[in-house]
Amino acid sequence: MKSNVAAVQEALKGIDYPKEKKEVIEYAKDHKASKDVMSDLENISDRKYQTAADLSKEFSGK
Repeated sequence: MKSNVAAVQEALKGIDYPKEKKEVIEYAKDHKASKDVMSDLENISDRKYQTAADLSKEFSGK
Protein backbone atom coordinates (compact mmCIF):
# COMPACT_ATOMS: atom_id res chain seq x y z
CA MET A 1 0.00 0.00 0.00
CA LYS A 2 1.27 3.42 -0.93
CA SER A 3 -1.10 5.43 1.26
CA ASN A 4 -2.20 5.19 4.87
CA VAL A 5 -5.64 4.71 6.38
CA ALA A 6 -5.95 8.43 7.20
CA ALA A 7 -5.35 9.41 3.56
CA VAL A 8 -7.96 6.92 2.38
CA GLN A 9 -10.47 8.10 4.99
CA GLU A 10 -9.92 11.69 3.92
CA ALA A 11 -10.48 10.80 0.26
CA LEU A 12 -13.71 8.99 1.16
CA LYS A 13 -15.01 11.60 3.59
CA GLY A 14 -18.80 11.76 3.36
CA ILE A 15 -19.31 8.46 1.56
CA ASP A 16 -22.43 6.51 2.53
CA TYR A 17 -22.04 2.78 3.10
CA PRO A 18 -22.63 0.06 2.11
CA LYS A 19 -20.70 0.38 -1.16
CA GLU A 20 -19.25 -2.06 -3.65
CA LYS A 21 -15.56 -1.74 -4.52
CA LYS A 22 -16.35 -0.05 -7.84
CA GLU A 23 -18.55 2.50 -6.06
CA VAL A 24 -15.79 3.28 -3.55
CA ILE A 25 -13.35 3.84 -6.41
CA GLU A 26 -15.79 6.09 -8.29
CA TYR A 27 -16.45 8.16 -5.16
CA ALA A 28 -12.73 8.61 -4.53
CA LYS A 29 -12.15 9.57 -8.16
CA ASP A 30 -15.00 12.09 -8.10
CA HIS A 31 -13.53 13.63 -4.93
CA LYS A 32 -10.04 14.04 -6.39
CA ALA A 33 -8.24 11.33 -4.40
CA SER A 34 -4.48 11.17 -4.87
CA LYS A 35 -2.87 8.74 -7.29
CA ASP A 36 -1.57 6.68 -4.36
CA VAL A 37 -5.02 6.38 -2.79
CA MET A 38 -6.55 5.46 -6.14
CA SER A 39 -3.87 2.84 -6.71
CA ASP A 40 -4.50 1.33 -3.29
CA LEU A 41 -8.27 1.28 -3.79
CA GLU A 42 -7.79 -0.58 -7.07
CA ASN A 43 -6.11 -3.35 -5.03
CA ILE A 44 -8.78 -3.85 -2.35
CA SER A 45 -10.94 -6.96 -2.37
CA ASP A 46 -13.82 -6.96 -4.83
CA ARG A 47 -16.76 -7.02 -2.42
CA LYS A 48 -19.32 -4.85 -0.65
CA TYR A 49 -18.01 -2.74 2.24
CA GLN A 50 -20.55 -2.22 5.01
CA THR A 51 -18.77 0.54 6.97
CA ALA A 52 -15.67 2.73 6.93
CA ALA A 53 -14.14 0.38 9.51
CA ASP A 54 -14.83 -2.55 7.21
CA LEU A 55 -12.91 -0.83 4.42
CA SER A 56 -10.10 0.25 6.78
CA LYS A 57 -9.39 -3.42 7.52
CA GLU A 58 -8.09 -3.72 3.95
CA PHE A 59 -5.32 -1.27 4.87
CA SER A 60 -4.46 -2.70 8.27
CA GLY A 61 -4.21 -6.28 7.07
CA LYS A 62 -6.79 -7.54 9.58
